[in-house]
Amino acid sequence: MAASSKKPTATTVNNDDRYEIPRTAPEALRPYVDLLTQLDTAGIDRTKGRLGLLLMWLADDVLSAVDEELAPFDISESKLDVLLLLMLAETEKHGENLLSPSAIADYFGVTRTTVTGLLDFLERRKLIRRMNHPVDRRRIQTILTPAGRSLVTRAAPTFWRACASLTEGLDSRDKEDLERVLGKIFANMKARFDAKHRVTPSPRRTD
Repeated sequence: MAASSKKPTATTVNNDDRYEIPRTAPEALRPYVDLLTQLDTAGIDRTKGRLGLLLMWLADDVLSAVDEELAPFDISESKLDVLLLLMLAETEKHGENLLSPSAIADYFGVTRTTVTGLLDFLERRKLIRRMNHPVDRRRIQTILTPAGRSLVTRAAPTFWRACASLTEGLDSRDKEDLERVLGKIFANMKARFDAKHRVTPSPRRTD
């Protein structure tokens, strides 16, 4: 969790007791990295650990910032992502392949349990509907309701603006570098999920 969400706020009455909140990444990271290095028993590379810690903190801060922007719509980023995917499935060729809960979980790289919780919430809000597949009734399909489609249409501009605001202060070169690095991290995280949650096909018999 980011340092700013763990330190006492500026509402502390006694200024002498107020903890000064670090406002730069090096300042915030240094004490945590020192402590974690001392407690480490596996010889973790300090630079890799520091960068990973910063990524986790930023992930928390990014989601908090975007969810705050989406609060007027009573929807979170993770739930809006599901609605956006379902809207895409309506227009993409073979989009029906994205409509099962298991396919949604694989697409986002999360567990089936996580997706079930998201879909339960959205269905209670009458934003989606789950139904049996028209051909294979063992399969469940998920579709947007008119209310869900309306919410996406209203919330999408705010969400897109919030996304753009996350790169404020970066010049063109910064954005190119960030996209390249984040692309590598994205691919790595998807590979980790696939290795952990997907069964490797058994080799074909040759006899």
